[in-house]
Amino acid sequence: MKLLPVLLLALFPGLVQAGALYLYEMSNASETSYGGVGLTARANDAGTVFTNPAGMTRFKDSAMLAGGTGVYIDGGFQTNGLNTSTGPSGTINKRVIPAGSFSYLRPLNDKWTVGVSAQNYFGLAIDWPGDWVGRSSSVNIALLAPQIQPTVAYKVNDWLSIGAGAALTMGYMKEKLRQDPLTPGDFPDGKVRISDTDFAVQGNFGIMLQPWEHTRIGIRYLTETDLDFEDDPTVSWRDPLGDAIGNQNVPLDLGVTMPQSVMVGVHHRWNDKLNLLGSVGWDEISEFGRIQVNIDDNGIPGTEVNADFRDTWHFGVGAEYQWKPNLQFTTGVALDTSMSSSRTRPLAIPLGTLYRYAVGFKHKRPSGRTIGGGLTWLYEGNLEIEDKPGSGGGDVNGKYSNVSIYFFSLYMSL
Repeated sequence: MKLLPVLLLALFPGLVQAGALYLYEMSNASETSYGGVGLTARANDAGTVFTNPAGMTRFKDSAMLAGGTGVYIDGGFQTNGLNTSTGPSGTINKRVIPAGSFSYLRPLNDKWTVGVSAQNYFGLAIDWPGDWVGRSSSVNIALLAPQIQPTVAYKVNDWLSIGAGAALTMGYMKEKLRQDPLTPGDFPDGKVRISDTDFAVQGNFGIMLQPWEHTRIGIRYLTETDLDFEDDPTVSWRDPLGDAIGNQNVPLDLGVTMPQSVMVGVHHRWNDKLNLLGSVGWDEISEFGRIQVNIDDNGIPGTEVNADFRDTWHFGVGAEYQWKPNLQFTTGVALDTSMSSSRTRPLAIPLGTLYRYAVGFKHKRPSGRTIGGGLTWLYEGNLEIEDKPGSGGGDVNGKYSNVSIYFFSLYMSL
């Protein structure tokens, strides 16, 4: 099967990096006001249905949160003198990616509360120019996992609550890439397209502790969940002799793991105007980097491609300031450690140490509704790439320059 080496060298790196992020800002629209800081302990709107199910027991009446979030990615890749692949440097195609989220909860009595949420917490989408030097890794990629999560929480006593949810997940994968012809000469790039969907269930378990009157501690655990994608690759490529490259009737199976995650948050009321926030988290990204591959007619069931990713850690601090009785300002600063180094960092999506800076506001209206918004600047800076397979049979060396991701949102809660 001629397509096999193309897929092994080009497709898998693109898929591995596409979903290597749990994006706090996508869990609900109010998270852009905090950058993920203290998300498991705040429980101050219906978004707690997802961020910590146990937090639902803090509400005496029904609550709802709905909003929209936009994502804007800025950055480019610059080759250097050690680059041997064909093609120029590239700049990420700039566009705003829209998303939405919704949460609703309802107390059944003084002990039990139920809720439901809808969000897309996992994955990313990105576009590159069709001729850039990394086109054999990806030109267009999307790995998304929208979820609908029914949830229940139980108040054990005045200082302890527990909760659990089952996130019904529809995984979506789409990959477009290009490869130079197998025979040298003046022939156009070949095009490969792969897409599929898969259903999975991810467990979401939460604990809310209130050891002191003005202090809450929230803990959330997301289970590891597998998305098994399968597709017959669409190939628009013929070699100079006119033979089709690859067998489009042979299914390609990819096992992608949404990693397990633990997050601990603290919310402390300092005085009547100021609340202090903190959080620490861990994601098992090393497990995500192990992709299970099966190509039916090659006799390699269960083959594993290991991207050598590292587990990541989150650290954050933030605050809420009540400027007026009906107006609150929020802020958060966070760091998420890098999942890769210059040698293990794949092409197509730049992923390094993540620095988050977030600000937001909440304005309570006379009607009882709260209107809010937020902005998070996620900065990655300059990221080196070394000796990655690229177009034309050569290697790609260089760096991503001034990479930033911006999240902005508007929402309403009641």
